[in-house]
Amino acid sequence: MSALTDPLTGTLGVSRGATSERAESIGLAPREGVVELRAHLRGVGIWTPSYPDLAAWVAAGAPDKLDGAAPGNADPRPPAKLLHSRLRRRTSTLTRAAVTALEAAIEQGGASLDSVRFVLVSSFGEIETTVELLSQLADPDGPVSPTKFHNSVHNTATGYMSIASGNHREATAIAGGPHNLDVGLLESLAGLAEVGGDVVLLFAEELVPAPFQRPDADPTFAVALHLSSEAADPGRPEQARSLGLELRLSNGDSVAGVGIASGIASGIASGVGGVGLPTMIEPLLQLLRAVAGAGDGAASMPTQPLALTAGGDPGVESTWTVTLHRGERGG
Repeated sequence: MSALTDPLTGTLGVSRGATSERAESIGLAPREGVVELRAHLRGVGIWTPSYPDLAAWVAAGAPDKLDGAAPGNADPRPPAKLLHSRLRRRTSTLTRAAVTALEAAIEQGGASLDSVRFVLVSSFGEIETTVELLSQLADPDGPVSPTKFHNSVHNTATGYMSIASGNHREATAIAGGPHNLDVGLLESLAGLAEVGGDVVLLFAEELVPAPFQRPDADPTFAVALHLSSEAADPGRPEQARSLGLELRLSNGDSVAGVGIASGIASGIASGVGGVGLPTMIEPLLQLLRAVAGAGDGAASMPTQPLALTAGGDPGVESTWTVTLHRGERGG
């Protein structure tokens, strides 16, 4: 039996599947109404048109804006080396960016691409392809591309990842709106608590194209987090570069850890006409800064956790807290 939680109320439940020892080992431990999910954060990958990897973003000072020009980044297209050249030509910037971030996270974390599970989180998914397809549909004389239709579904990126890597494990695609970070972490960590193994949690967006483009929309970007139920083994060459961090998600007061992300996340930005688009880049950048600072300077980082508020039903609200801790390596 294993413990699971309601993402809105934090209510502890029980389901068949893994043993209680598995849930306990991954950190799904109820204590006086508090539920805490844990996972080892072993690898991180990012891609933006300005910063092709995490090192480039950190070297630039970990800026808030990801859409400025970056020296030395001559090619604005994500390389997506995992995809065959024929597939790359057919896919969108979103899919290529997600694949590129995936490759970096997996390389650092030391997992096998054919055995990880994928969780893709995106508010708008293949929005460039969808808008182009809508334009074709609106033209009475124009052809409608079957390839564009094929590539317009929300889980296009995970489909191509599975095909290219020969991965037959389950994949999940989520559109969580202003709670993208919350639901992505809940989905990934709850899955690890249930069956263990490795999950790559991907966050990706494309800049919303005209005529729907708005100044409050997220830029084009992709972030990948390699989360695992097992700590990295530095004795294995493929895991030597893995991060020695543990990510914890709790629905109650958390014990302060080393390298804690700071600030409040998951708000809808104030936008055109007073109605904002759901944005997730701000809380993700806070989390990435915590990861980047979790080395020698981690002890001096702010102690305010990253607070995520999940709501929806009238009168129902649950605050989830994300903290980063220095984890123990396996071996």
